[in-house]
Amino acid sequence: MKRTFLFSAFTLLSIFITLTSFSPNNDAGIVQDVLSQTNQFRSSKGLDALIMVKELNAIAQKHSADMANGRVGFGHTGFEKRNALAGKTIKPFHSFAENVAYGARTGKEVVTMWKNSSGHRRNMLGQYKYIGIGIATNSRGQIFYTQVFAG
Repeated sequence: MKRTFLFSAFTLLSIFITLTSFSPNNDAGIVQDVLSQTNQFRSSKGLDALIMVKELNAIAQKHSADMANGRVGFGHTGFEKRNALAGKTIKPFHSFAENVAYGARTGKEVVTMWKNSSGHRRNMLGQYKYIGIGIATNSRGQIFYTQVFAG
């Protein structure tokens, strides 16, 4: 029996966005590497490891995908909205911070970039309990990273 599949323009666009946001560069492995490298850095400074929270990952992932797909420019556009979303997820909620980067090829490389920047370093060493990490790759193969911290 021959099967025919029809896809709407919306379905094809959704598939394209998914493929450009989650490229075959082992995104899950990079996310775990960012978490591991960040927690190793915190441990070296006598701080507790951060706990990854899937809802925070979703917040970070959306921002990375938005940057990678050009829906927002590289940076912190929409920070207050992400802060508010995190506040609905994390209880009690006291503080929120964010690191973004692009171009690094590994978790170790991006964490090293952040460690060498005073503001990003301060966020990684802040008095936070939770972390969310999102990465997305654009059509040119550049990886966009977002780390969000909450406590």
